[in-house]
Amino acid sequence: MKEIEFEKLVEKYEEGDTTIEEEALIFANIKNSKYSLDAWFTFVKNNKKEIPKDFNETLWESFENKKTKNHKWTISIMAVAATVVLLIALFGGKLKSKEQSYAEKEVLLNQALNMFENATQEEIRYDVFYENEMIIIYTTTH
Repeated sequence: MKEIEFEKLVEKYEEGDTTIEEEALIFANIKNSKYSLDAWFTFVKNNKKEIPKDFNETLWESFENKKTKNHKWTISIMAVAATVVLLIALFGGKLKSKEQSYAEKEVLLNQALNMFENATQEEIRYDVFYENEMIIIYTTTH
């Protein structure tokens, strides 16, 4: 190799613009050169690692796994959110207070009294003695 071409190639290498083939050419011809890059090239040769044969496939698999995991998390979060919204929609309206008004309670009492044949409503008068959310106590007068 001509000295001028080799000098240009070394300058290109120092700038980081060489191809793998050009670097191999420099490594092969450095011993015949006046450059003091012997120590560096020896270090590079001794510490150079071989690329595994299935390196690209391994990388793509790891990318796909990460993409799939992220996709699964997104789907899981969306499913949970949709379930929560559905439950709120279904049971949100039914969570209202089931407290009955006084008139509704009176209607239920009258229905219960009509179940007994021997008692008539005209004969018995009912007054509310005590009332809270769970119980109503009536008094009767004949």
